Amino acid sequence: MVVTVDKIKVAYFPVPKAANTSMKHLLHSIKTGEGFTTIKDEATGAIRHIHKEYKTPKFSTINPDDYQKFFRIAIVRDPVDRVVSAWRNRVMHHKELEAENIAERMASLGLRKTPTLQEFVDRLSEYRSVSKSISIHTDPLTDFLGKDEKYYNLIFNISDSQQIETFFSTLTGEQKKLPRKQMGGPPADRSELTGELIKNLEDIYGDDYRVFGKFLSNKTDIEKVIYLARKHKSSLGGFFGRLRFLLK
Repeated sequence: MVVTVDKIKVAYFPVPKAANTSMKHLLHSIKTGEGFTTIKDEATGAIRHIHKEYKTPKFSTINPDDYQKFFRIAIVRDPVDRVVSAWRNRVMHHKELEAENIAERMASLGLRKTPTLQEFVDRLSEYRSVSKSISIHTDPLTDFLGKDEKYYNLIFNISDSQQIETFFSTLTGEQKKLPRKQMGGPPADRSELTGELIKNLEDIYGDDYRVFGKFLSNKTDIEKVIYLARKHKSSLGGFFGRLRFLLK
């Protein structure tokens, strides 16, 4: 299931490399009143990680009707920037392409363990084929969010940290901050890619641009965010809460 916080009736539909880890930490703190702590079981070696507590399901695996009574939110990011982020964080910082279990397959395809950004983008389909993590972190937005933007009550752009904080601060009546997570990796951005490589990515993620294009470059209007947060908050109070909202 997607990430839900019952007491504020919010359902968050996570997307890798689009503030996913940060949002899960924020929602965990709202849900439990505590920050999330990663814990390692000394006996088994198992690690209690935020992504084990809160999954990132594909849209095809859920029943959208299950969340009709929730305020549904998502965060989107330009697909080109998501791929760049995947290279920075998953390839260069976490070094996922150096895993022993994919070494033979990497070698057979002539793939380097530490490709340049240009190499990674140029051979993205091959890197995706050898690494499950790389594949997940570069799967299209539509894989996680579906192909109907109208399903969501509010869609944020990844640059909307202030708007996201304002939404949850207004909704909870407490000051909320969106933590910055998974920022590791060398500096890089789309300016390092050729026009041809960018065009190739835009073709690959064509559905993302078609469905969510209007949210990818424009910041969400903060007055709209406040209005929707107040309206949803009033609905949590039932009939009298809605009446108070209408009389404001």
